[in-house]
Amino acid sequence: RGGTPVDWTLLMAGTAIAAIPVLVVYIIGQRKIIEGITLTGLTGR
Repeated sequence: RGGTPVDWTLLMAGTAIAAIPVLVVYIIGQRKIIEGITLTGLTGR
């Protein structure tokens, strides 16, 4: 409706750039969590 126009390409580029560090931390953290589970023998009960 009213308001300022949104530059969607710029918004999506900024979102992608902001998401990259989060994904890297998630991937590294996931590996550490799996390593910890296998080392401690956690069975999920």
